[in-house]
Amino acid sequence: PLFYIKALIYQGFFFAFFLTTIKLMVLRDYQVLFRRLGFSFLFFLFFRIVFYFYNYNYFSPFPIGGTLFAFFYGLRFDLAIVLITNLFFIIGSLIPITHIKYRTLLKIIFVLFNTVFLGAVVVDIEFFSFLGKKMTFDIFDMGEDIKGQLYQIILNYWYFAVMIPLNGVLLWKFYPRRRIEVLMERPIKWYKVLITGLLLFVLTAIGIRGGLQLRSISPKEAFVHNHYELGNLSLNAAYSMVRSIGKKGIPKEKFFKSDEEAKKFILGSRNFNSTFQNSTPNQNVVIIIVESLSQEYIKKGYAPFFNKLAKDSLYFPMNLANGRRSLEALPSIMTAFPSIVGKPVYQSQYQSNKFYALPRILKDNGYQTGFFHGGKRGTMDFDAYCYSIGFDKYYALEDYPNQDHFDGHWGVYDNYYLDYFAEEISKYKEPFFSSVFTLSSHQPYSIPKEFQNKFPKGTLKIHESIGYVDKSLELFFEKAKTKPWFNNTLFIITADHTQKLESKEFNHTVGRYRVPLVFYHPMKNLNELPAVRLTQQVDILPSVLDFLNIQFDKKLLYGSSVFSNEDGRVLNFINGNYFYYKDQFMMRFDKVNAKLYRFDETMSSLTEVDDKQIHHHMLQELKAYIQYTNNGLRLNNIYDI
Repeated sequence: PLFYIKALIYQGFFFAFFLTTIKLMVLRDYQVLFRRLGFSFLFFLFFRIVFYFYNYNYFSPFPIGGTLFAFFYGLRFDLAIVLITNLFFIIGSLIPITHIKYRTLLKIIFVLFNTVFLGAVVVDIEFFSFLGKKMTFDIFDMGEDIKGQLYQIILNYWYFAVMIPLNGVLLWKFYPRRRIEVLMERPIKWYKVLITGLLLFVLTAIGIRGGLQLRSISPKEAFVHNHYELGNLSLNAAYSMVRSIGKKGIPKEKFFKSDEEAKKFILGSRNFNSTFQNSTPNQNVVIIIVESLSQEYIKKGYAPFFNKLAKDSLYFPMNLANGRRSLEALPSIMTAFPSIVGKPVYQSQYQSNKFYALPRILKDNGYQTGFFHGGKRGTMDFDAYCYSIGFDKYYALEDYPNQDHFDGHWGVYDNYYLDYFAEEISKYKEPFFSSVFTLSSHQPYSIPKEFQNKFPKGTLKIHESIGYVDKSLELFFEKAKTKPWFNNTLFIITADHTQKLESKEFNHTVGRYRVPLVFYHPMKNLNELPAVRLTQQVDILPSVLDFLNIQFDKKLLYGSSVFSNEDGRVLNFINGNYFYYKDQFMMRFDKVNAKLYRFDETMSSLTEVDDKQIHHHMLQELKAYIQYTNNGLRLNNIYDI
């Protein structure tokens, strides 16, 4: 794929530039520093090879070409961790002090830091088989989990314990040297020290962040391969440990005697069986995620086309987002995992956990996939995340052919970008799955000149931009109707989250999460199906699989198909509080106290109620979900509990 070719070319040019610069500008003075860094790099490379062969059974099913690419792609992470490991050593080496004691101190720093970081890589060689993912810093929270097995672990894997200090011995003994007399005889040229030191510091910073892209590389960028598992070959355990420092892990929960019991309680409380009788294989799927489209704006009439389309669709007005940020929407929609761990899961220390995402599932079933966002590449880490969950291609502002359509703030105006989206997916081979994320209804709510003053201004700044986005959607569907793929496509429209609200009906705990959810197919009367039920963003994945009649046994237990007779649930996490919705009740739980509320048919008001039976059952369900989530993420076995 083009992405892989670009990545290899980029890395090749970076290494060539790096080494050429050193040769031309550093000459003899600091060449020994790079020999020492290269010496460190060889250790990490060696243990990458050991990791592969030790876990050969895990990687052997995958094509040799993809495996080799994953191996060499991982050198980017090796370079970054070598520079992180030796950062203090590099800074110290740039200071032109030639005293033997100072040079010995640098040697101690080099050996000590490399031994510690290589120790993480060594431990991961075996520990990977337990977790199925690279280690993160929360391993230090798992002492209680392995305390009872510590003796047998040391006994059975003694060779790893020996390998760590042996690394230190080898690093000390074969530490690259140079004749100190040469340094002492030559005068110090401070201008050269400052210029060279600045250059090397800049190059080190670029190497640590993995290049000159908008955001530094992160562990999820290792998982860009056709086979997700190969990401574990690319990623360096020491790097994933460092990137997870400061990211507080979620605690282990023991509400139920076992995780299996918690899962059993959830299954006993819900019905995930579909009753949909009109499944249609090999249909295209298009998901349109509209920035900040609140249910309030729709009800107040700022989106007339949407209201018209909804009448011909399966429309769920009682739908809730699973988060309040765009970063939380994609995992909810694409992996059916709600934002209930305090931060977007793809920015947490569980970002390298195995998730069976919609693009990867559909790609495995013969679909071509692509994600479109008119913002700059790297915005909110969308590009890295989309590749990590299986999209074939990510389209950004830089791919758009006419940069005159840039809004000056975020990206391409929606009407132009949706037109581009329609043209690009027309080039896809059917069946295809694609998603587009709009952006014009984001502050500062930019509208092209030709569309200004054509929509109601409303009472909030966002209202006029909602009218513009709605018109952009209408233009998109007008164009889509002329395409041969249109009649074979399921369209899903939702929003990432809400924005500014003003009415009493929506400006409260529940209303701030109310976004629309629409399923539209030109050749099916989906509006004849019942839509009076609670829904959430995580219902989209199981609904798509249900519609396409794709049987997939690796399912999370949060969402359910909207085509089933399930009564629906919603899970949210806000400021340390869990919110659980069922029927017409909402429970708020801070892991100490739980309160039960009833909301009316319009979800516009909440009233605290005292119903011990409902309170007890909802609290047990919620506790089961918390244990299922936390323990499943910690051990990376949430699909296998």
